[in-house]
Amino acid sequence: MAQHNPKNFVIGGELTAPFSDIELGGGTIQLNYASNCYTTYVNELSVFNIGEDPFFQGASSVNLIINNFKRQNFFLIGGIGLSLTKTALTKKELDDAFFSFSEGEFHLSALFKLRGMLQFNKWTFWTTEINVNTLGNDFITFSTGINYELPQLKARSR
Repeated sequence: MAQHNPKNFVIGGELTAPFSDIELGGGTIQLNYASNCYTTYVNELSVFNIGEDPFFQGASSVNLIINNFKRQNFFLIGGIGLSLTKTALTKKELDDAFFSFSEGEFHLSALFKLRGMLQFNKWTFWTTEINVNTLGNDFITFSTGINYELPQLKARSR
C-alpha cells in the first residue's frame, strides 16, 4: 500500500491553529502531487490569526513515508520545505525566528512537517499535521482535515 497512487493529484482542506494560542484558528487548502508511491509534494495556502492580525502563508514541501502501518491503513510521513509568510512581525518575533529571510512584511523560512494519514477508502484520507516553521513559536501549527485523491483519467481504447 502506498501513500498515494503514482502521478495522481490530491486536494484537501484542513482546520489549522497555532500551538501558542489554539483559539486563533484558520484554514488551509492543499494541492498535492504524488510523483511515486513514496514521495508527495505538498503545496498549501493557509490563512489564520496571530494576535489580532490575519496572516497568509504559502508553503511547499517534499514528504516521504516514515512508516506504513498496513493493517491499520495508517501512514506516518515526514517532510521538509519552504514557506513564504505575509505578516507584520515585531522585533521580538523576528528575534524568535531561527532561520528566516525577511523583507518588509514577507518572510521566507524553512518548514518541517510531521503528518499522519488514515485511509478511509481508495481515494479519501483523514490527515493530521504538525508544522514547525522556523519563523518562530507562533508559527508552529496543528492541522487536521480531509484529503481526496483525484483518480487518474485513463484514455479509453477503441
